[in-house]
Amino acid sequence: MNIVGQGLLSAARARGALMDLRGTRKQLQATQENALRRLLARAQGTHFGRTHGFSTIREASEFSTRVPLHCYEDLKPWFDRALSGEQDVTWPGRIAYFGMSSGTTAGNKYLPISNDSIRQQRRGGFDPLASYLRWTSDTELLSGKVILLGGSTALERRPSGAWVGDNTGIMARHMPRCVASHYLPSPKTRAISDWDTKIDAIVAESLDADVRVLAGTPNWFFGLFERLLSAARRRGRTPETVHDIWPNLRLLTGGGVNFEPYRALIRSCLARHVPYVDVYNATEGGIMGVQDRPDDMAMRLLPDNGLFYEFVPLEELSSSRPRRVPLWEVESGVVYALAVTTMSGIYSYLLGDCLRFVETFPHRFVFEGRSAAFLNLTGEHVSQGELERAANVATRELGLRLREFTVTADIAANDEGAVRHRWLMEFESTEVDTQKCAELIDCDLSQGNDDYKVHRNSRASLLHPQVDVLRPGAFEAWMKNRGKLGAQNKVPRVLSDAAERASLESFGRVS
Repeated sequence: MNIVGQGLLSAARARGALMDLRGTRKQLQATQENALRRLLARAQGTHFGRTHGFSTIREASEFSTRVPLHCYEDLKPWFDRALSGEQDVTWPGRIAYFGMSSGTTAGNKYLPISNDSIRQQRRGGFDPLASYLRWTSDTELLSGKVILLGGSTALERRPSGAWVGDNTGIMARHMPRCVASHYLPSPKTRAISDWDTKIDAIVAESLDADVRVLAGTPNWFFGLFERLLSAARRRGRTPETVHDIWPNLRLLTGGGVNFEPYRALIRSCLARHVPYVDVYNATEGGIMGVQDRPDDMAMRLLPDNGLFYEFVPLEELSSSRPRRVPLWEVESGVVYALAVTTMSGIYSYLLGDCLRFVETFPHRFVFEGRSAAFLNLTGEHVSQGELERAANVATRELGLRLREFTVTADIAANDEGAVRHRWLMEFESTEVDTQKCAELIDCDLSQGNDDYKVHRNSRASLLHPQVDVLRPGAFEAWMKNRGKLGAQNKVPRVLSDAAERASLESFGRVS
């Protein structure tokens, strides 16, 4: 009997029972209201807390009246004070760490990560494993190694003494000792900043290891697998799949991007089915949602991780007084922009992410994409999630393996000034029936989005989409040229900048 495995399995079952309890309306509301009260009580003596009267706020509705919704630029002056070393700005004491997040609208963001948040995120890191263990009762999961594809642990020390870097690198520094021995890469490799160098070092360290779990952003899994197979062949081995090197690989987990566009490509590298546990996470609050059913990619929101959630209906986001809906009042089928309040002194902060709940009590959701990644050239209101689902349908129907894609706007695509969606797609091969691919994409979007269907049927509105195929490796070369290779960097699903589009096309030309 594997004593460690049995202990993990017992803990996973206990966690599942607690989550089921939190799924009732009464418990869910109490859990979230208690989280808000604790956050306000801890921060009431800070500069931000005194300014906003935290000591007199008694309930969620009063909080939403006193504390406005914030984007990064709203909170940046407060964060800058904390980054300079000032104490008790938005959270008690001095903030030792700042997670650097690459913003799509505000450049690099420096987000406070308190010691309280680090402890909370460490606890939350168990939830993906707990889901898998509840499905499988696999007591041998941690009898081998776990590869964590994270950012560099080599942080930048500011004059104030604060450390700045990738959130995954910060968390790797604080990995519990009891599990650190199970993880790869080594501390030396974790500190490498250059992504290509780091992947090669991970391959070298893991080629002869008993790897059982791979965790990270799934858009980088295929690249790791390619290099692993190549390295094994250079050693004179003849692997056909990753399982010939890691025979006990039994779990993939991660988040940050939708797994579905990469599923077929990743599966092509494996000899057998390996479950994938999806998570929803962010620098601002760690893991906030976990897939809890093996046959359903919807994720269960975690209400008891110390965060307070607010949801703004997407159509109201630009209004002067948008509604702010607490978790226990959200409705299924509505697309919401998510705002969080955290134990790092981040308050009513709009992450820029959109979620749609598919079930309530318990609350399960799907990630609809970034609020900035909605295509709305003529009023079609196509979300990132809809783009990804259409790409999946088309490539599955055509038997293609999609590596990456983005969608741009083709303005004045005809003499009447109409516009269309232009899809830049990379597959394993450039032999693609682009017309059929575009037809399948168009059909799926029309079936799932009434606004898109209406505008596609208007002659002067939205033309038939166009698919252009880029050479294999184009997106990775483009991302590297932009300095965006790494654990937390993702290809934008909607590419609006003309110069960026031209740059991508230059890397993707098929000779």
